[in-house]
Amino acid sequence: STSGIAYVSFAIDTSDVDYDDLALLPVFTRIMTETGAGDLSDVELSQKIGTHTGGVGVGLMSTKLNADGVPIGQVNESNHLLTKLTIGGKATSDKTEELFSIFNLILTESNLDSKKKVIEMLKETKTRLESSIQGSGHSFANTRMKARYSVSGFISEKMGGLTYLDSVSAMLKEAEEDWDSVLAKLQKMRAAILNKSTCRSGMMLDITADAAVMETIKPSVDAFLGALPGDADGEKLADPYNSEHPWITKAKSEMTEMAPLKDEGFVVPTQVSYVGKGGRLYEEGEQIPGSTAVVSRYLRTGYLWDHVRVIGGAYGGFCTFNPMEGDGVFTYLSYRDPNLDKTLDVYDATADALLEAAEELEKNPDALATAIIGAVGDLDGALSAQQKGSKAFNRWILRQTPEERQEYRDQILNTKASDFKDFAMRLKQLKDPSVACVSSKAGFEAAAKAGKIMDVNTVV
Repeated sequence: STSGIAYVSFAIDTSDVDYDDLALLPVFTRIMTETGAGDLSDVELSQKIGTHTGGVGVGLMSTKLNADGVPIGQVNESNHLLTKLTIGGKATSDKTEELFSIFNLILTESNLDSKKKVIEMLKETKTRLESSIQGSGHSFANTRMKARYSVSGFISEKMGGLTYLDSVSAMLKEAEEDWDSVLAKLQKMRAAILNKSTCRSGMMLDITADAAVMETIKPSVDAFLGALPGDADGEKLADPYNSEHPWITKAKSEMTEMAPLKDEGFVVPTQVSYVGKGGRLYEEGEQIPGSTAVVSRYLRTGYLWDHVRVIGGAYGGFCTFNPMEGDGVFTYLSYRDPNLDKTLDVYDATADALLEAAEELEKNPDALATAIIGAVGDLDGALSAQQKGSKAFNRWILRQTPEERQEYRDQILNTKASDFKDFAMRLKQLKDPSVACVSSKAGFEAAAKAGKIMDVNTVV
């Protein structure tokens, strides 16, 4: 039950946005709700949203897609992306008409010409990013590592990682010195998104609600769809599942220079370190089994927790690996870590520790069962009605079938001690390994003395 509430998510394609303006997209999404729209000032728009809805937010979606014939979990250097601008919100059934009117208003009439407000946003974004890198350096280290191994990872880093901080600084300077240039880019961006001949082709509407609510709001939904910009009989966008995304070519040409496959250190004012190391665990064309979810979770909650957090004194030590994502990339990470070089040594010893664990699990089926149960628990967490709707929408976008999900679950349930050994051998042969760490200048100097040499850049 959704208790009489409709949870709505609307998406419109952004693939026609100029690749060179990508860093401006996150700013564009903030402008849509923070500078006013139509005849409404920023305060009046905020009041309207607060009066009639449970909140409205604008975001960006960038999802890697598998082409026809490529199964879920197969590693592939996908040139297929689904990139959308999303508007989400919730309202009771009697207020959905107002919700949809707000969606349409901010989509088509947001006030782009708001120099003072945009400069404030950019200053705030710059300060927030600098603070986040110091407080959540592990997240930025992970994004940086992922950017080295896939185009989709590189684009994500460009729009929200360490690279994005440089872009924000450049945009702030341009907004202060040449506002007309920034405004022209914003107007061009909106024109590309609302291209009359193609924008309808790239629209999606997802609603989660009770059957009774769905029946009540149907007239509002029909009116909203009818009022949206664009030609209903216009051109069709290229099939995102089987056509190369327009941003791919330029992104690939930038990757080598902007996200090189090397060990990097990023200096910020801090007394702790965020230590990351990653590489390709599975290569192009290989199918990643569900058992890897059990093994990576076992490492996260066992060896890495014990050696990085308990013994090493870090606030956190873990790893990331998503079997269904299909990039095949495995990363180690630590959070607020008093060590740097010693933590990298712990990462390098993981494979041998996992081989020993595999032998123990062979003799102790109860311990293996506990590891499997933990992984199944990650699959079956309790979800709210809104989360269920969002999950179903994502599965539809990724074309995940119930049969594929059941096969993945069966692979998890049938995990054997030998799967731990196989994983360990892959860790020993990790392809294209690289490091990304956020730490202090002194931290990198100490690491260099211990033989951990990195290309160090000052970020903050």
